Amino acid sequence: MIRKNISLYEKDLRRLAPLLEKHEGNFSAAVREMIEFMDSMVQKFGSMEEAIRVEKRVKGVCIPRLMLNWFLTCTDSCLPPDESIDALAELISLHTVTDLEALSALGFNVTSAVEADDARNPTRAAIRVTGDPLQAEFVAKLAACCFAKQRNLSVDVVDRAATTTTVLLKKQGERGSEAAYTAIRDSLLTHFGERHIMMQELLARPKFWNDVVTSSLEWSALQQYRYPRLYQVSEYK
Repeated sequence: MIRKNISLYEKDLRRLAPLLEKHEGNFSAAVREMIEFMDSMVQKFGSMEEAIRVEKRVKGVCIPRLMLNWFLTCTDSCLPPDESIDALAELISLHTVTDLEALSALGFNVTSAVEADDARNPTRAAIRVTGDPLQAEFVAKLAACCFAKQRNLSVDVVDRAATTTTVLLKKQGERGSEAAYTAIRDSLLTHFGERHIMMQELLARPKFWNDVVTSSLEWSALQQYRYPRLYQVSEYK
């Protein structure tokens, strides 16, 4: 056994309090548990720094792939709210436009690349996201919204291939001007928000639109077609 003297600040002791209580005041046991935990994180993630980055990426809710695909399908062609775009800054540093490449490291099965004529104040930029089509579309949409909000860039062209989504953006007028805001918003709606206005209306008045759809369709027949298992007659009946 090796004995070492260590110096701790008062704040360090406060952080250790739960472990010390767990080990009934045995400081050595508490330190050994911390060492074991740190070693397991290094073995799993390669370094403590990477473990911290992963913790930030997954902070919140983790869901299975099938549930993720359901979410991405339901939010396809809808734009995220501004506060959600602002919240990305809590997960990744967005000092330059190329920092947006880190979006693909948030747990999505994609890789991304960003090119721009100027890293901090671009007039032209390109986003290329490759991987799972649903996830690539979502990451490209988030990046485009970030460019629009933070760099005053509108979406010029979107090219969707089998596994790659490419977005070309360009500077749009004076930052903060109503004309620039309208042009940028319209470009996002055109290329990524085809269902956005419709979904906002549906969410605002769900009962009304449920009644409209129900009254305009042979609903029972439609349900039986879409959800056959709910209407199967039991052989034991």
